Amino acid sequence: MASLKEAYDSTIGESFTGLKLLLWAIPLYICRSMYLDNNIGLLTIFGGIFGILLIGFLTQSAFNAIDKKPQLVPGLNFISMAWVGFKTIMAMAMPIGITYVLGLWILGFIKIEDPTWKMTIDIFVWLFLAALPVSAYIIFIRRLSILETFNIKKICIAYGDAFLTFSYLIVKLYIFALIIIGFITYMFWLFVGLDNIIINFIWCIAVMYNLIIAVNYLAQLSEEVFTFREKEEIKKTTY
Repeated sequence: MASLKEAYDSTIGESFTGLKLLLWAIPLYICRSMYLDNNIGLLTIFGGIFGILLIGFLTQSAFNAIDKKPQLVPGLNFISMAWVGFKTIMAMAMPIGITYVLGLWILGFIKIEDPTWKMTIDIFVWLFLAALPVSAYIIFIRRLSILETFNIKKICIAYGDAFLTFSYLIVKLYIFALIIIGFITYMFWLFVGLDNIIINFIWCIAVMYNLIIAVNYLAQLSEEVFTFREKEEIKKTTY
């Protein structure tokens, strides 16, 4: 089963990963500052460009993990990242759109007055439906082929694992962030205060680490779900 510890170890253990993620945290921090300053126009332009590059960066990292490349975290090849980011958006647009529309449609039939039960049902429905884009993503990162995300058979194969693993992933990453980042935040709050650049930048670095660990985790899931089946298919075609 995919392991968050293995994803963490393989990410942290690679040379220059910390430096690369620190560099990626800089534009993330800039986007955060623009949002807090209510500079929506500049945020839309800068954030859009950064968003495409970041998506490409994360997807390329997942692909590198599956392809067993020596470097999990890619270098700063912005043209390649922009292209991979664009392909990822194209591949994920339909699964995410279907999930959103289907979620609103299903929740429209659920009439529960108790707010606690209503929230519980809402969370379960969205987590269950979120398995669709997660399934599409772990299929896409294997070959970076948009057409592969329309393979209904593969979607069905991955759906159950995607639902269970993605649900656990959210909980595990939340606990990880709560323990590590929560402690650092508490120390700053105790001795320095939270209204300073350093702790805000540390939060951005933490976001980058969580994202790269998450895609590495999804790459492990993709390997577990499809590697054996693909090898069997190759054997059948060979004979």
